[in-house]
Amino acid sequence: MRKSRFIALFIALALLLTTLFTGACAKASLLYGDADIDGNVTIMDATTIQLALAQVITLSDEQITLATVSGNDDLTIMDATLIQQFIAQIIDKFPCMEDDVTDKDIIEKIDPNITVHFSNNKKWTTVYAYIYNDTTGDASATWPGTALRNGTVNSYGETVYAVDVDCSKYDRIIFSNGTAQTTDTPLTVTNSGYFIQTKSNGKQVVGVYPYGQDNEGTLKYVNLEYSAGYNKQITIWTPVGYDPEDTTKKYSVLYMTDGQNLFGDKSTMSGYEWEVDETVLSYMQNGGDGIIVVGIDNSNSKRDCELTPDLGDVVPAYNYGGFKNGTGKAYSDFVVNTVIPYIEANYNTNSIRGIAGSSSGGIEAFYIGMEHMDKFSYIGALSPAFLLYDKATWNDYLGSLDFSDKDTLPRVYIHNGNSANDSLEQELYPNAVAMQGWMEANGYPSQLIRTVVDNDGTHSELFWAVWFPEALSFGLGY
Repeated sequence: MRKSRFIALFIALALLLTTLFTGACAKASLLYGDADIDGNVTIMDATTIQLALAQVITLSDEQITLATVSGNDDLTIMDATLIQQFIAQIIDKFPCMEDDVTDKDIIEKIDPNITVHFSNNKKWTTVYAYIYNDTTGDASATWPGTALRNGTVNSYGETVYAVDVDCSKYDRIIFSNGTAQTTDTPLTVTNSGYFIQTKSNGKQVVGVYPYGQDNEGTLKYVNLEYSAGYNKQITIWTPVGYDPEDTTKKYSVLYMTDGQNLFGDKSTMSGYEWEVDETVLSYMQNGGDGIIVVGIDNSNSKRDCELTPDLGDVVPAYNYGGFKNGTGKAYSDFVVNTVIPYIEANYNTNSIRGIAGSSSGGIEAFYIGMEHMDKFSYIGALSPAFLLYDKATWNDYLGSLDFSDKDTLPRVYIHNGNSANDSLEQELYPNAVAMQGWMEANGYPSQLIRTVVDNDGTHSELFWAVWFPEALSFGLGY
């Protein structure tokens, strides 16, 4: 035993010396599997990983990058096994070869041809579906669209109509009875069912739901210590089918501000919630991968302060209260250094992460995503409070960021309402629609940003629920 231990220590020392003398040139070659950075993939690389996992040696960040060939975030014994299989020619490449697998590739693309359902809870005599492309104006039929027929009847006594749509060709739908109509509604692979929620500004507004799905997933609440000396409630939603014991199935995670408004309790001032779980379940029904949603509570009096990033001087009109001395950096640090590690230590996750929010939560989600572009694949900012800072401050901030690695930048979805009857959305509108131009001027690729305006949209969960499916869909690369 002593002899074996001496040999192991000798190997460890040799490997450590190898690291010191060859580490500088490893990045140039980017030879995945070359954990000891000697320019070759050999059995010594598997041994290096085993020694590192046994805490006999410590690997550099560069070594860890080259050694983590499985595509997971963490170095595990699986990486050593894959290297052994590669050497034995059982496999001819690793899952995480450069330019072979990226975060976006982990998301399994699904068929854009989907079936969407409309529950006729308003008892319209005839239901039309006007399906069109918001960019080109192309429509599947002239207004009012196709008359839907042969619907089934659900347990509420409502006739449910179905229509097949190619989401790669059309991205908007309007339901009507020829006179009354819904607002322009996004149509994506994350939609499977609609119903009439309420009326706003003379038009009907839809709610979304997963057609035929009764199980709404599972909610869990935990309290995590916040740096300001109190605990924050974290709401964790896992979808139907999530099995904590099945570590072979990994889930992406969407982190969201205002966790108190996301799921089913309608505790908001507007009386509506985001219907996040319904959207994710609809996406899964259409063939998409599972997503865990993590909501971070912002229901206390410190909301404005916590969700205001400190980018400089807030514009005079809003330089008061919590906006004046924002602590958004502390909130960002909490998400990245406390919440994410907790989730990834306790749930089966992959490397796909999103961050989203609305209003003050929208500007903070955007800020967190920009501060940690290496950690997030997509950002959703709905009705974001970009108005807290002027153009010059935003340009200074964006100009300080490094957008040179185009392949690793997150996708950014920005949405704002433009209802003439909502003064707050009107105030938010100018900076929300200007942000894409500011980002592009500082080198952010235009194809990774989508800005959408809803001329009927108001500042409420009612409309954020309508547009959240498109935010998620764009974030996932559809």
